Amino acid sequence: MHEVVLDFETASAVDLPTVGAWRYSEDITTEVISLSYQIDGGEPVTWAPGGEEHNLVIMAADPGFLFVAHNAGFEKAIWRNIMVAQYHWPDVPNNRWDDTQACCAMKAIPANLDQAVLALRLPQHKDKEGSKITKSLSKPDKRGRYDRSPETLERVYVYNRQDCRATYELRNRLGGLTKGERNVWLLDQRINERGVSLDLAFITKAQEVVDRASAPLVEEFKELTGGLKPTQNKKFLVWLNENGITLNSLAKEGVAKLLGETEDEDDGHDSDDLDVGDIVLPPLPRRALVIRSLVGSASVKKLKRMSQCVCTDGRARGLLQYHGASPGRWAGRLLQPHNFPRGTLKDARGEKPGHDVIVPAVMSGDPGFVELAVGPAIETVVSSLRHAIIAAPGRQLVSGDFATVEARIVLALAGQFDKCLILAQGRDIYCDMAGSIYNRVIDKKKDPEERQVGKNSVLGLGFQMGWKKFQAKYGNGQDDSFCQRVVKVYRETWAPRVPKVWYGLDEAATQTVNRQKPHEAFGVLYQLEDGWLTARLPSGRKLWYFNPQPSRRAVPWDETDVRAAWTYQQVKKKQLITIDAFGGLLTENVVQALARDLMVSAMFKLEANGFPIILTVHDEIVCEPLTKDADQKILADIMCDMPEWAKQMKVPVAVETWVGDRYRK
Repeated sequence: MHEVVLDFETASAVDLPTVGAWRYSEDITTEVISLSYQIDGGEPVTWAPGGEEHNLVIMAADPGFLFVAHNAGFEKAIWRNIMVAQYHWPDVPNNRWDDTQACCAMKAIPANLDQAVLALRLPQHKDKEGSKITKSLSKPDKRGRYDRSPETLERVYVYNRQDCRATYELRNRLGGLTKGERNVWLLDQRINERGVSLDLAFITKAQEVVDRASAPLVEEFKELTGGLKPTQNKKFLVWLNENGITLNSLAKEGVAKLLGETEDEDDGHDSDDLDVGDIVLPPLPRRALVIRSLVGSASVKKLKRMSQCVCTDGRARGLLQYHGASPGRWAGRLLQPHNFPRGTLKDARGEKPGHDVIVPAVMSGDPGFVELAVGPAIETVVSSLRHAIIAAPGRQLVSGDFATVEARIVLALAGQFDKCLILAQGRDIYCDMAGSIYNRVIDKKKDPEERQVGKNSVLGLGFQMGWKKFQAKYGNGQDDSFCQRVVKVYRETWAPRVPKVWYGLDEAATQTVNRQKPHEAFGVLYQLEDGWLTARLPSGRKLWYFNPQPSRRAVPWDETDVRAAWTYQQVKKKQLITIDAFGGLLTENVVQALARDLMVSAMFKLEANGFPIILTVHDEIVCEPLTKDADQKILADIMCDMPEWAKQMKVPVAVETWVGDRYRK
């Protein structure tokens, strides 16, 4: 098959990162400036509106040509919504597209084209000056005119062709996705193009509630802080210090931890929260921080983002990023459906109000009524954000979530089958762990605090977390000896086989890097491949560790005992950083990857059985069947139909489901 590497340059009045490729391509102000392409590695050619289109039209109609782009979702959106709709070119189906960005993600190098070619030390780099000039085409001058001079356009064409060259070099270096991962990427494209339906009336009313409720909060903030505005961060930090609270920054992760707030993350997922120590907040600073987090909340800003990225048919597209994390899970984009805040409101009975209570209250648009019916107005809106995702008319949403899947997989991987049996029987695994900690029978209703310690232990200690980190993350005032005991019980009494996984994977990977020969442990085969260390999983898929290098490090319990180790490079906040590998991290990677593969297996089966997927959120799959008669039990049965590798591992899978008109937790 011939390969056509192509790249569009466009201009628009709307911001692409804000609205997403599909909404951008639909906008009336979006125009194609040029399209450069090269065939089978030949010299790039540039087409511009008004130019000869003969070759492109022929290639688009010929199934013998594969179209390759970096972030192909954008090129496809422009092709379909502009080139097909306006220029009447033939459509190119998804199975004739390929994406170098997806391959970068699979192999755990930067997704950005320029950063990827730099990381791989390829000769063709992105034209940074040309990039600035191209971006300037979307900005009018002081007289409101847009630069479309021949000189500027020619410079853009040069830049456009250079992007083609860089993409081709990247394609040539990385190759394509594996067969299995290409099928996953094609599924990802279908899901992203399907999109989710948004309740625009609800979003409008929610924004109205926020706007009306914010004004008195800003005034209260001024009164509390002596006239400061919530946006005056430096002065607010000084004020906090004067009131006994010393913080280095107001980063949202640290503030959220300080206030005891959490986002919608996986149970047991180890986030990068800032260490705020043992700070106890007095009422005055707490209230000021709460007001600031509400008024300037990133969560509240989701309302505007929802309105911005919705397409002409009321659906938002491109909300998922294929292989957004190195183990293979999806990441959220645009309105960020993966980090909707958890609801914090509770009614008089101590229960969280459902969407049937929250949504009608928010739809009033009246913050006073919201407070009477539910609770504090902005908190109510923040708690309701996920409810803006709705089923299309005549349909329902059906969701299935793999329950505590990481804990189940790590126990199965280790061969800790006594605990797997507890899970398979539907007994309370958290009470079981708590019983080992407290040396007595723990009852879910009678001993909620003890059970919570058990839950934190089961979900938090499977990846080699030490007692100090356990104390900082889950301790809630517990002393050193108690936290040390919890970790010791998990490792030596409750799940003694799990540490063997940490040490086994660590040894196998370290020996592979240092001796440059493959080594295997717990069904994971490590080997060096062309600048990467790969880990072939029991599922058959590979994890990729970029630029592995031998190193030395001391063991945690003895600084004088220095042993062989290794490092690799990983993308963190869009940059490559060096990571010191260790057994707990490798175990976490393997377990998260297997959880993803378990979910992917279910996704293909759901699609084949009348459950079209519109969203994945961590270990949850959200479907929107074409009719309202979808059976959530059938969905659960499909998801519990495990692939052969999971059956051999004896993973005790369980799925929690719901069905309804609105997305909920």
